[in-house]
Amino acid sequence: MNDLDIGMQSEISKFADDTKVMCPIRNTRDQQKLQQDLNELMTWTEKWQMKFNVNKCSVMHFGYANPKFKYKMGDQELQETEEEKDLGVYVNSSMKFGRQCAESVKKANRMIGIIKRNFTNFDRKVVLNLYKALVRPHLDYCVPVWKLYLRKDIQLLEGVQRRMTKIIHGMRNETYEERLKELRLMTIEQRHLRQDMITFYNITQGRINMQVNNYVDILRESNTRGHNMKIRPSRVRLEVRKNSYFKRIWKAWNELPQEAVTAQTLNKFKNSIAECGIFKGRGDLLSR
Repeated sequence: MNDLDIGMQSEISKFADDTKVMCPIRNTRDQQKLQQDLNELMTWTEKWQMKFNVNKCSVMHFGYANPKFKYKMGDQELQETEEEKDLGVYVNSSMKFGRQCAESVKKANRMIGIIKRNFTNFDRKVVLNLYKALVRPHLDYCVPVWKLYLRKDIQLLEGVQRRMTKIIHGMRNETYEERLKELRLMTIEQRHLRQDMITFYNITQGRINMQVNNYVDILRESNTRGHNMKIRPSRVRLEVRKNSYFKRIWKAWNELPQEAVTAQTLNKFKNSIAECGIFKGRGDLLSR
């Protein structure tokens, strides 16, 4: 599989037995380039006798101005799709993640139901451990990819945490904000922002293989207020682009202190941002 992308002009992503070919399409020349790459893939499969199941292959078009050309693998035309589940995340052609939100909430609520049916001890320590181990991972999975920005979707996610903290003995009549403060938990929205910061820190440290300069400019200037690794995103017009990962993180990242962005380890980075802005005073920041 390592030589699958040799000679490919388009970007190719491989994971286990899953392969994706990506290419910006503006005109027929781009379409021909992508079709040529698909032909190269078919040649590779014939050479190594590892043929694709073309019936399971499909093409997804992104962008309002996409000409939506047709593509073939061998003699068979690829079917078009509007939505696919990719490594556990529902992705659609509009790049909106309402389905992913609904599925995450459904799985988390199902787990809360299992907990309520099978446990009788709902003291603080037990419920928090169950929540962090069995429920919250469904809300956190791959969130830098699909972090939500519509208030109705955010409230759906918060509703899961609201429901779980309410079953703790002695806390049912407290407000959601009071329960969070007493339990030293962040809101789901705050937690997802924290995960955005951790992801970008890992990118700057080379722990995630990504060419960050393709998405933002890093302003390594020492005469600016704050730290010297501020970022500047490109201007965008569409709402969905404004809320994509690199466009939504820049303000929060630029407000971090110097000791955070230059931290030598991930734990030091987490400790440094624990007292920053909206994160301040929430002990859950240090939990993994």
